[in-house]
Amino acid sequence: MSGPVLGQFFSTRPDVLSRFDLVHFICPFISKEWLPRLNSRMACVTSHHHVADAWDIYKHNLGGDAIVTGSQEWADDLSQRGADMSRVFCIPYGVDAEQFRAPLPKDKEAIRKRLRISSTSKVVGFFGKNSSDDSGRKGTDVFLDGVRRLKCVMPELAVLIVGPGWKAFVRSIEAAGIRCLWFPFIETSQELSTMYHAIDFYWVTARVEGGPVPLLEAMSSEVCCLTTPVGLARELVKHGENGMILPFNDPAAFADNTVSLTADDSFRCKLGQAARATILREMHVGLLMSRIREVYGCALRNSAARRGVVPIDPNTLGQRTSPVDDVLADVPREGIDPGDRANLQMLEALAWSDHLILHLNQRKAALKMIGRVWWQNPGSTAPIRVLLRRFLPISLVSKAVKLKHAVESRTVYF
Repeated sequence: MSGPVLGQFFSTRPDVLSRFDLVHFICPFISKEWLPRLNSRMACVTSHHHVADAWDIYKHNLGGDAIVTGSQEWADDLSQRGADMSRVFCIPYGVDAEQFRAPLPKDKEAIRKRLRISSTSKVVGFFGKNSSDDSGRKGTDVFLDGVRRLKCVMPELAVLIVGPGWKAFVRSIEAAGIRCLWFPFIETSQELSTMYHAIDFYWVTARVEGGPVPLLEAMSSEVCCLTTPVGLARELVKHGENGMILPFNDPAAFADNTVSLTADDSFRCKLGQAARATILREMHVGLLMSRIREVYGCALRNSAARRGVVPIDPNTLGQRTSPVDDVLADVPREGIDPGDRANLQMLEALAWSDHLILHLNQRKAALKMIGRVWWQNPGSTAPIRVLLRRFLPISLVSKAVKLKHAVESRTVYF
């Protein structure tokens, strides 16, 4: 469940909470509200991805019964901040290597044709969202300077950007005479994976990262990657073997190495192949997720000691204990009934569409999503309310809300 939906769902179905033994907060911010609300009832696992802003907005996660971080850099950071390291587990972000795979020649040709990219152009990729660029940690200034330098020696250079909020960034790239293809919103991971097939190089110019996950996806897709030593990159990328590790704040290094790799196509391809082999060997999500049972076992033991109860055996998590549970044999979210689950999925889609409108300026995509949810849930008024609230003039919505409150204040309940 996403943060916006947690409150909506459990305010109407608080009884469902009693079905759970453990909660894992993937988002380090949602746990600020919900960790103190749930830790008296169940084991709580928190996440520590990175710190780019004030520590105050992250430090509550030290209260988790177990803490998961994605790289050794941030495990060391927790140690320096006084975390109980017996509770800290370093489990790298995995990648679905079947979804993010090496393209066949026809795949690469098809996506570049669809995007109208010349076969002679070299394309540099940058994937991410602007809302995550707190304190300029993504290094977009370095990226921009790097592609400007690259343009001087590669006239047909193109840049592919995926993610919302980069309007000014895109304009700066285009102002340098560089063709820039920008896709603010891609709805499915299947479509996202094809975008990696269109690029020749993936640049990570960031100063602070927990992963970054797009680096893993690019490596899994056999893209030649150039990256600063951030997060997982410093553990995963071996310079000159499966990618290139370059200094922070050095746009010339990114440009010069890209030029060299363009001149040696066989070496570039070799780096990409070695990158995918690394992902298959070390970062496939199936390998990494097997380690989560150890995390949950630790959390259950610490929670039991904290609450003075008998610890739960982690090997029993998710097991069905009564015949009626067989009805839920195909349920991905154990503990939530089919009717509640359908409502939950609707709320998630509407919360996502709300976010697209309010924060990402993706009104067309949001409208399409709301329409689909409405079609799937014709008896619910929730899609209509979101539609009216976000697409009608604010003055009209305000009058409607005031009228609703006035009617409710006159209603007598017996």
